[in-house]
Amino acid sequence: MAFHEELIEHALFLAQLKWPEEPNQAELRRAISAAYYALFHLLTSEASLNWKNDSQRNRFARMFDHARMKTCSARVASRPMPTDPSQAKAFTDLKTVALAFVKLQQERHSADYDNSIVWSRKEVGALVSQAKAAMATWTAIRDEPLAQEFLFELIPSPNR
Repeated sequence: MAFHEELIEHALFLAQLKWPEEPNQAELRRAISAAYYALFHLLTSEASLNWKNDSQRNRFARMFDHARMKTCSARVASRPMPTDPSQAKAFTDLKTVALAFVKLQQERHSADYDNSIVWSRKEVGALVSQAKAAMATWTAIRDEPLAQEFLFELIPSPNR
């Protein structure tokens, strides 16, 4: 099982713990973090697969910057629908992935750093479901030209 798959399974496990009461805040916060990192690692591993040298892929994947990825995702999420109708489905799906990335990164940040928030199982379950859905959506569009362009935009570069 790939690392991103393990992370989303861990997020599901934490979010669905069946205690007599709500899971504790640490478990819920870790579920949010795991859900975000599942999507993050899926995208970085997908981009790394385009790297020719197999032995360098893990090093390449570590180059990605969370802030840049959020900025690129927000930019994609705000783009208007392409005029070419053949791109509409892929674009809508890519926008779903991009919006999920932005939302999950914001919520992960809140979960990790804002102790004034009290998370509920329902809220966390919705975020984990959003991550899982975004991952499935990505898998369906991964080979589309728009998706490959998105991966390229995520790559850190001093010239961009």
